[in-house]
Amino acid sequence: MKYLLYAGILGFSFWMISEIIEIINGYNSTVYYLTSGYHLLAGIGIWGLYKVQLNNKNKLGKIGAVITLIAYLSLTYFPITVMNSGLNLSEFIDANPIYKIFGGFWFLGMILFGISLTKTEYFPLWTAIVFIIGTIIFTATPLLAWPTILANCTNIVFSLTVIYMCVFGLNKLNNNH
Repeated sequence: MKYLLYAGILGFSFWMISEIIEIINGYNSTVYYLTSGYHLLAGIGIWGLYKVQLNNKNKLGKIGAVITLIAYLSLTYFPITVMNSGLNLSEFIDANPIYKIFGGFWFLGMILFGISLTKTEYFPLWTAIVFIIGTIIFTATPLLAWPTILANCTNIVFSLTVIYMCVFGLNKLNNNH
């Protein structure tokens, strides 16, 4: 189980770093590759966050974690595909609307998992609030044409929160053994 949480730490670190690079230099190949690595590892990390709180009989968390894991794995190669297309993200999604389905699954899974965090009380309540609000802002930014910097900054805070949750889970596991 610890390796699942380590995957979460690494994956969300990749996302945080990609967001910082994007703020400084815009989209470039480093951002796309880091985001791809984030997609691969983040779903595994979310599954780890679910598993670490299993004693809490959390069906909503399981559903949310499974949907999120599948969505992340489905989107692993997405950033590389966008990069190689020569299109910007909006143009790519307009040309390939199938990715809206995966994005919708990601949103649904993350919201369900975030709500489940408030019910289990395993993690501090503020982490669930950041989880839910971060998911909403990330999704709403392109839909409502909000400034990208808002999503970048939200994603950094969100990533730090998930990293904190993974470390929190690891510390609880270490204290129980």
